[in-house]
Amino acid sequence: MSNSQNNLEGTVAVVGGGVVGFFIAYRLASMGVAVTLVEQAGPGSGATGNSAGNIQPASGDDDAYKIALGAESLALWRTHLPQIKAAGGIDYREQDVRYLYASINEDEESEVRRILEGVQAAGLKAEWVDGSTAREIEPRLSQSITGGMLHQDCIQMDPKLFMAAFANAAEAEGVTIQRQVQAVGLTVAGGRVNGIELQDGSTLECSSAVLATGAWTLKVMSEWLGYDLPVEPFGLQKLHLGLGTAAPLNLAVRWNGVNIVCRRDGLVHAGSRFDPAGFDSQPSPDTERWLLEQVAEIMPGFEPTGVENIAAFAASIPARIPLVGRLPGIDGVYLAVPSTDGFLMAAVLAEMTEDLLVNGKTHPLMERSPLAQAKPR
Repeated sequence: MSNSQNNLEGTVAVVGGGVVGFFIAYRLASMGVAVTLVEQAGPGSGATGNSAGNIQPASGDDDAYKIALGAESLALWRTHLPQIKAAGGIDYREQDVRYLYASINEDEESEVRRILEGVQAAGLKAEWVDGSTAREIEPRLSQSITGGMLHQDCIQMDPKLFMAAFANAAEAEGVTIQRQVQAVGLTVAGGRVNGIELQDGSTLECSSAVLATGAWTLKVMSEWLGYDLPVEPFGLQKLHLGLGTAAPLNLAVRWNGVNIVCRRDGLVHAGSRFDPAGFDSQPSPDTERWLLEQVAEIMPGFEPTGVENIAAFAASIPARIPLVGRLPGIDGVYLAVPSTDGFLMAAVLAEMTEDLLVNGKTHPLMERSPLAQAKPR
């Protein structure tokens, strides 16, 4: 554990055991802060563990602001991963991957070139390649591909294994983890938070609370504190496909909103498709067929063996702008909620939160967070 000085007194409670919550707890503990993390299930048991495990700037329909935020987060991931791996004691099968953002017509090419401009402006390694060059790299790609962005600044790992390692690393750094414990409210006195109410009737005393509650944020903020925030559960469905005896894919592919990436364990992750069911999202045969159709159209030379259909849900925020910073109206309450790209954004949200709590500094890229306008009902 670090002996760094900090300006916080008492315990900081972090609610939420996904990658964002753990990254925040880990960073705070490394600064000498007393941290207790409360998780109602296992580390990364929700959206994190069911993600692709991608640290992939420009992972969606992002503007220059979001791409810059993702680029900073990627750099922070690269800084912290060696120590996390050494302390975690588990091989989480990380790898650098090349992502082809494929286009098959002029409209798609125009959009991918827009993303390429943002990625290059953020200082990331990416270039335009034509269809024949892409097929030289990966012969199983469709002949219909006219070109695309070859994004070479991405990392992929097994998210479940990573979270097991991250929990070990967090504890080694001094984080106290309360597993299988559900938080049900906050206690506030004199306009300041002073505890986390737990389902067993006890209270975890704290001087500050960080809510990294993902898709549950609207429910938590409404029921606990009377705030309505623009966060909704966003159902996602995805597939794990077997390679059989086929060779691993030479690059990952993004097309029509679907990421196709080959993991080091031989499984190919393909997803996601939005499911309006949100919290009630369940594996769907229709979604399985649709995702398989996307894979077959853009990569007809890949014939999967075995299919696992996975349903999960993440947080959805307008314009996919993270909800991060201090909650107006109650001292000591902070939020850190990404929008559908939590794995990527975890490192930069942790950096922002740690610097705000420990040093009182507001990160310049927090300027667009909608949290500053939040008001109780």
